[in-house]
Amino acid sequence: MALGILGGLVLLGLVLIARGPQTATGARGVSAVAALTSAELPAAALTTHLVTDGGANAASPAGLAALPADAGPKFVPVWRVAALERDPGVEIVKGTRGVHSFASALAQAGITKAEIRRITHATDDIRRIEHGVPKDSFVVARDRTKGTVLAFEYIASPTEIWQAGGGKVEDGLATKKLELFVEKKRTQAALVVTADLAKAIAAAGLREEAVEEIDDALDGHGDAAVVKPGVRLRVIGDEEWVEGAFARYRVEAVEYVPKTGDRLRVYYYERDTSAEGSHRHMPRAGFYDAKGQQPFRGTFRSPVPLARITSRFNPKRMHPVLHVVMPHNGIDFGATTGTPVFAASSGTVHSAGDSGPCGNMVQIDHTSNLSTAYCHLSRFAAGIHAGQHVEARQLVGYVGQTGRVTGPHLHFAVKRGGTFIDPMGLKMDGVRTLPPSDREVFAKRRAELDVALETVTLPSADGVAAPDDKDENKDEPGGEE
Repeated sequence: MALGILGGLVLLGLVLIARGPQTATGARGVSAVAALTSAELPAAALTTHLVTDGGANAASPAGLAALPADAGPKFVPVWRVAALERDPGVEIVKGTRGVHSFASALAQAGITKAEIRRITHATDDIRRIEHGVPKDSFVVARDRTKGTVLAFEYIASPTEIWQAGGGKVEDGLATKKLELFVEKKRTQAALVVTADLAKAIAAAGLREEAVEEIDDALDGHGDAAVVKPGVRLRVIGDEEWVEGAFARYRVEAVEYVPKTGDRLRVYYYERDTSAEGSHRHMPRAGFYDAKGQQPFRGTFRSPVPLARITSRFNPKRMHPVLHVVMPHNGIDFGATTGTPVFAASSGTVHSAGDSGPCGNMVQIDHTSNLSTAYCHLSRFAAGIHAGQHVEARQLVGYVGQTGRVTGPHLHFAVKRGGTFIDPMGLKMDGVRTLPPSDREVFAKRRAELDVALETVTLPSADGVAAPDDKDENKDEPGGEE
């Protein structure tokens, strides 16, 4: 069954999707796929995007063959490897690259050395795969009995996907980048930060993904790294829609306006790393301030993006519930129940369960004899279990108030060699500056984004009070354990 599907369709599917990206108003011919019927490929293997010539009608994948070549609405099917999971003779293996090479990540996922050689040989000339990033993922379809790879995908982003397939071991795996129909929709918004950041984001008309994106943009920029109530933001972003479905939201520029002090603007900039003298030690893309500078951190990130620290590490703290001197062996982040909590760095889950006073807790072991703990969770992320490898920024649970607490918050603790240390001591910050070869291009992009920011009306901060920055969290949701 598996070889029958792949022998006739995998490489055909690669041919069918070899088409150029188009804008939302562009049209593509479908004569090459006019004979493809739903009987030849499971319905789950097709995603469709309606390209209109002034119409807005929808149709099902099964009706594709009935469409005349000159019909107004046109569907182009996109075959995806994961769809083969419905075939009982096929096993689907998924994974993320992590900090490893692509070959090492495949080995950890259980792919044999011989099949790894077939895959890596097919991707030798693809620089984006060779120099991937930890968040990149892959999907492999292999014969359940023989273990041979039938097809695979390397997913660098919703719009950057490489796919290959071949029905027999002696056949090479022909790799091709999927040229998907991608539509970008520019968005702009302004907001006043409140204690419930998620609600403020939603009220401004932004998607929930904007929280993590804004956190990435402002990370490391002094006071802007922790966005407090009363701060005002102007945000320019892009929604990316792939094959008619929302894929991701990306911030292009953010203006940070504190209640007092200087405002800050940061801009997303992607470097041309193929140019000679492009300083390849620099990251391919990131957020830079007006001077072309980019603060960066070491291996640890905040487990709750943009959340305010409501209680700090304090060995002589007076406990707010027990009223005795008891060390506060971590820091607290004020957040409402259900707020996502992410791993601060890559590592291995040591435990996930009820810990008593700390309530529902996840513990993660990291390199350099460090470990982190995430306490009082309302619930755990799906599938989180002891022994599991997690990446930095991977979801591990949700803020709650389980255990000995006065309200919802996240208690975050760090140990080195079994001894509690101040999590704020893990910053290990630095600053990168764009090389001269990038400055002219960056200056042009910055000027364009400045014009876009200026068109957004900045709201008034009147009536929004920011609580005093103090160790105890009486004015914030959540108390200490």
